[in-house]
Amino acid sequence: MRSAPLMSLDENGAAARKRWRHRLAAFDELGILLALVLFFVAGALSSRYFLTVSNLAGILQNITFLGFLTIGVGLALMAGEIDISVGSTFGLTAVVTALALKGGYSVALAVSAGLLVGLVCGLINGIVAQVIKVPVVVVTLATLGIYRAIALGLANGSPVGGLPESAFFFDWLGQGAIADISYITILFLLVALLAEIVLRWTTSGFRLLAIGSNPQAAHLVGFHVERTRVLLLAFSGLVAGLSGVCSVAYLDTASPTGGTGYELSALAAVIIGGVKLTGGRGSILGVLLGLCVIGIFQDLIVLWGISPNWTQGVSGLTLVAAMTLTWLTRSRELSAD
Repeated sequence: MRSAPLMSLDENGAAARKRWRHRLAAFDELGILLALVLFFVAGALSSRYFLTVSNLAGILQNITFLGFLTIGVGLALMAGEIDISVGSTFGLTAVVTALALKGGYSVALAVSAGLLVGLVCGLINGIVAQVIKVPVVVVTLATLGIYRAIALGLANGSPVGGLPESAFFFDWLGQGAIADISYITILFLLVALLAEIVLRWTTSGFRLLAIGSNPQAAHLVGFHVERTRVLLLAFSGLVAGLSGVCSVAYLDTASPTGGTGYELSALAAVIIGGVKLTGGRGSILGVLLGLCVIGIFQDLIVLWGISPNWTQGVSGLTLVAAMTLTWLTRSRELSAD
């Protein structure tokens, strides 16, 4: 019986290249990682202040509050939902927390009130979208304005300051740091790590991505599509509330307009980080990389002395460039097949 002929060197090389392309395709975050490296190199070459410890720590601190929101928005989008009310939820929870402290309530009650408000905001979004069957983009667009209006009404349109000394715990949480990394940033990283673990290594994470990829098929195999999406929108509200509470600890005040524009920045970070708009794909690691791109870009705007009048335009062009690089890198999947 004749043995199968050995592959030629060319065939071996082709097989090796195909295996390498598949390995690259398996690393979904490669494109955004390359974009992040390019931004980092541009910063290092263009400003001698960029690589200083204080500047890098400042970038990390600046993206922390937005970072909480990106976790919730990212997970919801992976399941096929979108939450564009998180900026207003952030502002409302901050105002409620500050008002509770100013009203003489304990720190524990004030924090609980803020977190509860965030959770309820997310639940309202989820219940209206999934039970009443209103498109979630319409729901969260409406609550974006409603939650902001409530915050403005509660605060009478002015920042809530003058918090009592009994809120010393907030000073510790807001101003404490380890090696120039604030306690709030450490808390954010722990939440992100927990979310990544759940997404990658639990059945809940598998179900989340399955629902986002094909909700009809997920329903047929017994997954609770509506309930999962309601819970994810509730979680999005909860982490937005956590961010609002932490902002009060950090700033010792709360503005009813706080978080304005956060919803767009969070969505941009999530999309740049590789989460599909239609759901079913993404990772918290990718979301964090997208968040870092935005944070470094915002820092470079300051270092380069770009006029605020041009900031939005330059920001939009840069985001498009980062997303284009990510898309071009992901096109390797087509050739890998």
